[in-house]
Amino acid sequence: MGVQERQLRERQARIEMILRAGLQVFSQYGYHNASMDLIAEQAELGKSTLYYYYKSKDELLYAILENGVSEFFLKLEKAFQHTSDTLEKIQKVTEVSVQFLIDHPDFFKLYLYLSAHPSYQKHVLKRLRPLISHKIDMIRTLFEEAREKNLIRDYPIREVVSIFGSLVMSLGVFYTGEKPVEAFRKRGELINQIFLRGILKEPNTENNLPENNQI
Repeated sequence: MGVQERQLRERQARIEMILRAGLQVFSQYGYHNASMDLIAEQAELGKSTLYYYYKSKDELLYAILENGVSEFFLKLEKAFQHTSDTLEKIQKVTEVSVQFLIDHPDFFKLYLYLSAHPSYQKHVLKRLRPLISHKIDMIRTLFEEAREKNLIRDYPIREVVSIFGSLVMSLGVFYTGEKPVEAFRKRGELINQIFLRGILKEPNTENNLPENNQI
């Protein structure tokens, strides 16, 4: 291994260490109570080293969120490669989300914390919106494909995706990061079953269902 390659690996390893430490501190203390001093201590790095990579707490927080969102959708794209079936891909969204929440409970805790505060939505999450919107388009395309194949009802896709996403995200509220995780996975399976198949005993009975294009 050459000197330059080793330096790049060391730099990347240090960045990953900082991101992990920042995530732990932000999720534990919240945005206002977290400090670069605490993060440097958690990462076992000097404060000057921390500032070399991230010039401010906001910059580090955004990097943590961007890294988490990118990692999740990368895992999702890899999961999609194992099937060409549209409905199976939709179910993969829940499965990958469940596993991601199991592996990264602090990320969801932080995201939920920021989402609950309007001020953070404006100056932090707003920066993430273009990235998230682009990735959500991938999921929306799946539902549009399912509708075109007459696999799902003719409901407005944007609203369907929003409701589906809310159900999946709600899983994180019930997971504390403690084992066993099997019951948590079963909740994800239940979301897929209920959302895709409904809860009526006679799903073909139209009397109790909304008309097409109505929510």
